[in-house]
Amino acid sequence: MSRDSGRPGGTYLAGWLFADLLLVIVLVVLGSEMPAADPHPDPEPTATATATATATATADPSRSPSPTRSDTSRPGGLDPVTVSIGIRLDPDALIAGRPSETAELTRQVTQEIKRYEGRTAAFVMVFGTVRASSGGSVDTGRSDEYATAVARQLPQAAPRFFPPYSEKIIRGYHDSGSAIASGTARIELFFLLS
Repeated sequence: MSRDSGRPGGTYLAGWLFADLLLVIVLVVLGSEMPAADPHPDPEPTATATATATATATADPSRSPSPTRSDTSRPGGLDPVTVSIGIRLDPDALIAGRPSETAELTRQVTQEIKRYEGRTAAFVMVFGTVRASSGGSVDTGRSDEYATAVARQLPQAAPRFFPPYSEKIIRGYHDSGSAIASGTARIELFFLLS
């Protein structure tokens, strides 16, 4: 009997997981770069300037305009400290798109994100676990499918909290931890620096 069931081997999948995680690390590092502050900011104009000083002032073309206060107060990237929330659903029902299960996802997610009110997730990773009925081993294909189904539903569950769905911003992965119960989805949240 052949072991090849038409699915890629573990080494192949580990390589892709490593590549995806490396991409996430690069995004976090690049996103956390803070723009350098101007060491010599232009002084704010005062209300006591005289009309003669205004009339005799000329523009200096060698100087470039300095950023306004609103430009320098913007967040500088992703917060390197992530937050993890967990939900537990029936994977088959969610993958099939059952309204009762999507409503349960919305209920659980809404409950979990209450602590982070006022913030918005900028990048989201979903790790799903689905175990095979026989033997209890993790079914990586079904786990990926479950995590992707959760990822696709998050923006509908909390549109003010999650960014619009895109595989570049909200992404599903399988989680094959031995102590994780089937139907668990761990949602890793990355916020913007404030």
